[in-house]
Amino acid sequence: IPQQSLHDRGVERGFWNAAVPSTCVVPLQQHRGSLVKPVVQVGDIVREGMIVADGNGRLAIPVHAPIPGRVTSIGPIRLFDNTESLGIQIELAGEFDRLGKKRSRRDWSTLEAEEVRLIVREAGVVAGSRWPVPVHEYLNVRTPVASTALVLDLAETEPWLTADYELVRAVPEEIAEGLQVILKMTGIEELHVVTAHSFRDAAGLLRRALGKAARFHRVDNHFPANLESHLRRVVFSRHDAARADRILHRLSPDAVHSVYEAVVLGKAQLDRVVCVAGGAVARPAHLRVRYGTSVADVLAECGGLTTDPARIVAGGPFTGMTVQNILAPIYKTTPAILALTAAETAEAPERPCIGCGACTRACPVSIDPRMLHELVRNQRFDDAAAAGVNQCVECGICSHVCPSRIPLVQLMREGKRGKDHKP
Repeated sequence: IPQQSLHDRGVERGFWNAAVPSTCVVPLQQHRGSLVKPVVQVGDIVREGMIVADGNGRLAIPVHAPIPGRVTSIGPIRLFDNTESLGIQIELAGEFDRLGKKRSRRDWSTLEAEEVRLIVREAGVVAGSRWPVPVHEYLNVRTPVASTALVLDLAETEPWLTADYELVRAVPEEIAEGLQVILKMTGIEELHVVTAHSFRDAAGLLRRALGKAARFHRVDNHFPANLESHLRRVVFSRHDAARADRILHRLSPDAVHSVYEAVVLGKAQLDRVVCVAGGAVARPAHLRVRYGTSVADVLAECGGLTTDPARIVAGGPFTGMTVQNILAPIYKTTPAILALTAAETAEAPERPCIGCGACTRACPVSIDPRMLHELVRNQRFDDAAAAGVNQCVECGICSHVCPSRIPLVQLMREGKRGKDHKP
């Protein structure tokens, strides 16, 4: 599926800091991993960046207060898909520790690798929206370092997922330093940067910032371009790509920049650049948004809506989640908020499967969504697992090409969650 250029979609270049919300609602589970529990109580005064929840599990990372203020409630909140999660509501009050103030730099060159890992863990950094796991554990390299490669993934080609690209254009030197910090933390010596063809200007900025420290690769502007299997073929030789002991770790520019801010500037992961776009948005643009800001506030920052959208999506149009609750907060794995018109979604009533096989032919990992969706709908989750539902990368192409408009990617997600999932 060809990707239109940023200019063709009418999204402004660059980004600005969104207004700080008067109330932040912070979900406690913003990544795949161990559960965390609140360490504050209702009525507590919190500072910007203060830890408000944490856990002891191997994959637990702290959750921080995006704004200073008072904890007004702790309890169930509604997420994008209207499911419940435990969350902490903070009302803005007091002074910011960082906003508008000069930041001092830490000399990280004197730190041991384990000290760097601890700093990244305490900052709550997540690897990326495609693989939302804690960076400190994801990069806890247990295989021989000589057979491991680190990849900066700038090969995202899903329409409108351009926030990482704008971040690289704005701060290439900081991204480059973040990569150097990660190499120190892991001991990895092999660094690659993979970019989509339309992002070649950002690649040029990174090339100047990194010098000869990285090898650069370019992929075509076709979605999906950054599947792990594809990146392995791009980065490694044919022989190495087939070797099970040849390990590839990939990070998004947002995650690398968060590592830079954590280790160099002592800042927790509190915000991210988000693309706000779609035909119903008055001023499509990129914003740096604090976690816990509602979808409604994000859209209002871009002038609101010019028409009733057919669908609001958190994430990309293929892989994102339909927003059923516009007051739901964004979190660390939200790269975009899209308000799409009927023409952009090709909305149509769902019809019975006609057995055309379009989904199977389009699947980049060669599974059979046609068969799997029937198994999931009949709650035959063990059979779906045996048939390969867990191999689905949730790229969304099957749903896009289905003439019967069956929500196949949604059903694949349900199949992965299995029989213990409660809607």
